[in-house]
Amino acid sequence: MFRLLSVPAFFPLWLGQVISQIGDRALGLALGFFVFKETGSVTATALLALSVYLPGLLFGSFAGVLTDRWDRRRVLIISQILQGAVMLLLLLATQPGWLWVAYAVTFAELTLSLVAMPAGAALLPSLVGEERLGRANATLSVGTTVARLLGPPLGGVLVASAGVRGVVIFDTLTFLGAALCFMRLPRVPVTQSVSDTAPDTLIGSWRALATEWRAGLHVIRHNRVILGLLVVLGLTSLGGTLIDSAYMPFVQGVLHADAAQVGLLSTVMGASTLLGGVIASWAVGRLPLARLAAGGTLLVGALMLLMYTQTSLTVMFAVTAVLGVPMVVSNVATSTLVQLATPDAYRGRVYGALGTTTALAGVIATGGAALIGAQIGPVRLLTVAGGLTLLGAVAATVLLRPPSAPVGDRHAVGTPGEDATT
Repeated sequence: MFRLLSVPAFFPLWLGQVISQIGDRALGLALGFFVFKETGSVTATALLALSVYLPGLLFGSFAGVLTDRWDRRRVLIISQILQGAVMLLLLLATQPGWLWVAYAVTFAELTLSLVAMPAGAALLPSLVGEERLGRANATLSVGTTVARLLGPPLGGVLVASAGVRGVVIFDTLTFLGAALCFMRLPRVPVTQSVSDTAPDTLIGSWRALATEWRAGLHVIRHNRVILGLLVVLGLTSLGGTLIDSAYMPFVQGVLHADAAQVGLLSTVMGASTLLGGVIASWAVGRLPLARLAAGGTLLVGALMLLMYTQTSLTVMFAVTAVLGVPMVVSNVATSTLVQLATPDAYRGRVYGALGTTTALAGVIATGGAALIGAQIGPVRLLTVAGGLTLLGAVAATVLLRPPSAPVGDRHAVGTPGEDATT
């Protein structure tokens, strides 16, 4: 797996994403801490979470169209620079009466990220080739785990030493650092799915945009794998977002974990996901991707139900130490399935649709948890989350079955290639 980091076409993408995500994780901790400290209101923090999900719901699908239109390398570079510039406006939120800027900047920054996220995923197959695509996704997953482990502690240290302003400046610098990494990516020709003739009027441009968007929907409707993944990710995202709302009330209110134990749980989860990345790199080259996605999701759902229906902190630690492995394996298999099942010219639009589905699940779960969470309690919310994840596994088993094709043809929903070397 780690041999890929020596590939000149891949390493800048991996490093740039890790740097950017470290800054995002640091700011995520600091901004949530700052908003609650200033307001003492759960509603205020819920609105901050809503500003994270709304951009994807409103603009995610059309952002995918733009990703397919533009040079993806350039999209990555420019979006990072713009996100860093917007982030500096957060400095105003520390002034009395300017807290609303935190919501506005979060919304704007996440809107800009809508073209960056699918651009990286859509560019990956061109950088590493299909035969190494699964291992590349596993390596990116390890990078995400590194960011998850480093970002929050850095955010906490910076908040304590320099306040939220210090974290804002740090996050801005990480965007610029990521842009410098992406500048070292090779130039990949844009694959056009529509006529190269540019519309000569504003109305014509909007009509062309709508035409390309409908073309992307056509690809999704007629691709059984992508449709199945939309259903699976919708269910698992709904469950995952419910966990975001109920996890802390569960570990603090039900398991009575103190701050040190909560932090240790996070560390254990990070170690588990690192192991998951290594195992995923091995598994995606040897086992059918559809089975990995369905089996991993099934195991995650079962472990969630075990973890959230008991009251022992020891059991919580034990299950957490295992949970990250199937979670990462299923995520890597799912990402590779999407990339292999989608023509290059439409990958941005497909990722945009998947992002919109995830954002819709986030808005529904966040709103539902805010409305009824206090009445039904964290255990029931987390049990529902586990049930939805199991339902996602059932959907994956049914909808991601290999098509009626020769048994030896595993390429579309099986392994990404026959090369199983690591």
